[in-house]
Amino acid sequence: MSKVLQHQLTKAVKGQGDMAREMALAELKDLKKDLLTLEKALTSKKSPDQALLMDIAHGAFELFRTASIVLETDTLQDLIIGASEASKDLTYLESKGAIQLTSPEGWHWFSPKGEMIFLAPSTETKQAATKLRQRLTRKPRPKAAITKPKEQPQA
Repeated sequence: MSKVLQHQLTKAVKGQGDMAREMALAELKDLKKDLLTLEKALTSKKSPDQALLMDIAHGAFELFRTASIVLETDTLQDLIIGASEASKDLTYLESKGAIQLTSPEGWHWFSPKGEMIFLAPSTETKQAATKLRQRLTRKPRPKAAITKPKEQPQA
Protein backbone atom coordinates (compact mmCIF):
# COMPACT_ATOMS: atom_id res chain seq x y z
CA MET A 1 0.00 0.00 0.00
CA SER A 2 1.43 3.32 -0.96
CA LYS A 3 2.12 5.93 1.67
CA VAL A 4 -0.30 8.38 0.01
CA LEU A 5 -3.14 5.86 -0.08
CA GLN A 6 -2.50 4.88 3.53
CA HIS A 7 -2.54 8.53 4.57
CA GLN A 8 -5.81 9.19 2.70
CA LEU A 9 -7.51 6.13 4.19
CA THR A 10 -6.31 6.94 7.68
CA LYS A 11 -7.41 10.56 7.31
CA ALA A 12 -10.90 9.55 6.11
CA VAL A 13 -11.36 7.03 8.91
CA LYS A 14 -10.02 9.47 11.49
CA GLY A 15 -12.43 12.15 10.23
CA GLN A 16 -15.39 9.81 10.66
CA GLY A 17 -14.16 8.81 14.11
CA ASP A 18 -13.70 12.42 15.20
CA MET A 19 -17.18 13.34 13.97
CA ALA A 20 -18.69 10.36 15.82
CA ARG A 21 -16.72 11.28 18.95
CA GLU A 22 -18.13 14.81 18.90
CA MET A 23 -21.65 13.46 18.43
CA ALA A 24 -21.17 11.00 21.30
CA LEU A 25 -19.93 13.73 23.62
CA ALA A 26 -22.87 15.98 22.73
CA GLU A 27 -25.30 13.10 23.27
CA LEU A 28 -23.63 12.31 26.58
CA LYS A 29 -24.18 15.89 27.77
CA ASP A 30 -27.85 15.75 26.73
CA LEU A 31 -28.26 12.39 28.44
CA LYS A 32 -26.75 13.76 31.67
CA LYS A 33 -29.26 16.62 31.62
CA ASP A 34 -32.15 14.21 31.02
CA LEU A 35 -30.96 11.94 33.82
CA LEU A 36 -30.70 14.86 36.24
CA THR A 37 -34.23 15.92 35.30
CA LEU A 38 -35.43 12.35 35.86
CA GLU A 39 -33.66 12.22 39.23
CA LYS A 40 -35.34 15.47 40.32
CA ALA A 41 -38.72 14.17 39.21
CA LEU A 42 -38.26 10.88 41.06
CA THR A 43 -36.98 12.49 44.27
CA SER A 44 -39.92 14.88 44.37
CA LYS A 45 -42.27 11.91 44.10
CA LYS A 46 -43.64 13.45 40.96
CA SER A 47 -44.25 11.00 38.16
CA PRO A 48 -41.80 11.52 35.31
CA ASP A 49 -43.00 12.49 31.88
CA GLN A 50 -43.14 9.60 29.38
CA ALA A 51 -41.36 11.77 26.80
CA LEU A 52 -38.44 12.19 29.19
CA LEU A 53 -38.13 8.42 29.59
CA MET A 54 -38.21 8.02 25.81
CA ASP A 55 -35.52 10.72 25.44
CA ILE A 56 -33.29 8.87 27.91
CA ALA A 57 -33.73 5.54 26.15
CA HIS A 58 -33.17 7.11 22.73
CA GLY A 59 -30.15 9.07 23.99
CA ALA A 60 -28.58 5.94 25.45
CA PHE A 61 -29.04 4.13 22.15
CA GLU A 62 -27.51 7.02 20.19
CA LEU A 63 -24.62 7.15 22.63
CA PHE A 64 -24.03 3.42 22.12
CA ARG A 65 -24.19 3.81 18.33
CA THR A 66 -21.78 6.74 18.09
CA ALA A 67 -19.36 5.37 20.69
CA SER A 68 -19.21 2.05 18.83
CA ILE A 69 -18.35 3.97 15.64
CA VAL A 70 -15.49 5.66 17.49
CA LEU A 71 -14.15 2.31 18.68
CA GLU A 72 -14.52 0.78 15.23
CA THR A 73 -12.66 3.64 13.53
CA ASP A 74 -9.80 3.21 15.99
CA THR A 75 -9.67 -0.49 15.10
CA LEU A 76 -9.77 0.32 11.38
CA GLN A 77 -6.86 2.74 11.75
CA ASP A 78 -4.80 0.02 13.43
CA LEU A 79 -5.73 -2.43 10.66
CA ILE A 80 -4.72 0.05 7.95
CA ILE A 81 -1.34 0.62 9.58
CA GLY A 82 -0.84 -3.14 10.01
CA ALA A 83 -1.78 -3.84 6.40
CA SER A 84 0.61 -1.13 5.25
CA GLU A 85 3.48 -2.66 7.22
CA ALA A 86 2.66 -6.14 5.87
CA SER A 87 2.58 -4.74 2.36
CA LYS A 88 6.00 -3.14 2.82
CA ASP A 89 7.44 -6.42 4.09
CA LEU A 90 5.93 -8.37 1.19
CA THR A 91 7.22 -5.86 -1.35
CA TYR A 92 10.68 -6.01 0.20
CA LEU A 93 10.76 -9.81 0.12
CA GLU A 94 9.66 -9.93 -3.50
CA SER A 95 12.08 -7.20 -4.55
CA LYS A 96 15.01 -9.12 -3.06
CA GLY A 97 14.00 -12.38 -4.74
CA ALA A 98 12.49 -14.23 -1.79
CA ILE A 99 9.76 -16.67 -2.73
CA GLN A 100 7.05 -18.48 -0.85
CA LEU A 101 7.35 -22.19 -1.48
CA THR A 102 4.83 -24.91 -0.81
CA SER A 103 7.38 -27.69 -0.41
CA PRO A 104 9.35 -27.07 1.75
CA GLU A 105 6.73 -24.70 3.04
CA GLY A 106 7.66 -21.14 3.93
CA TRP A 107 9.58 -18.09 2.77
CA HIS A 108 12.89 -18.94 1.14
CA TRP A 109 15.67 -16.97 -0.47
CA PHE A 110 18.38 -18.19 -2.79
CA SER A 111 21.78 -16.73 -2.08
CA PRO A 112 24.13 -15.68 -4.87
CA LYS A 113 26.02 -18.91 -4.19
CA GLY A 114 22.84 -20.86 -5.01
CA GLU A 115 22.01 -22.10 -1.54
CA MET A 116 18.37 -22.07 -0.47
CA ILE A 117 17.90 -20.31 2.87
CA PHE A 118 14.73 -20.70 4.95
CA LEU A 119 13.54 -17.34 6.24
CA ALA A 120 10.27 -18.03 8.06
CA PRO A 121 6.95 -19.88 7.85
CA SER A 122 4.49 -18.71 5.19
CA THR A 123 2.35 -16.86 7.71
CA GLU A 124 5.27 -14.85 9.13
CA THR A 125 5.97 -12.28 6.42
CA LYS A 126 7.36 -9.73 8.89
CA GLN A 127 9.74 -12.27 10.42
CA ALA A 128 10.91 -13.34 6.95
CA ALA A 129 11.56 -9.73 5.90
CA THR A 130 13.49 -9.06 9.11
CA LYS A 131 15.64 -12.15 8.67
CA LEU A 132 16.37 -11.29 5.03
CA ARG A 133 17.33 -7.72 5.98
CA GLN A 134 19.71 -9.08 8.59
CA ARG A 135 21.26 -11.44 6.05
CA LEU A 136 21.67 -8.80 3.38
CA THR A 137 23.06 -6.11 5.67
CA ARG A 138 25.80 -8.28 7.13
CA LYS A 139 29.18 -6.77 6.68
CA PRO A 140 31.39 -8.88 4.50
CA ARG A 141 34.29 -10.60 6.17
CA PRO A 142 37.53 -8.72 5.74
CA LYS A 143 39.76 -10.52 3.32
CA ALA A 144 42.94 -11.84 4.78
CA ALA A 145 45.68 -9.37 4.15
CA ILE A 146 48.18 -10.69 1.69
CA THR A 147 51.59 -10.16 3.14
CA LYS A 148 54.38 -9.39 0.79
CA PRO A 149 57.80 -10.57 1.71
CA LYS A 150 59.78 -7.71 3.10
CA GLU A 151 62.60 -6.60 0.95
CA GLN A 152 66.00 -6.70 2.50
CA PRO A 153 67.66 -3.36 2.52
CA GLN A 154 70.56 -3.35 0.20
CA ALA A 155 73.78 -2.51 1.77
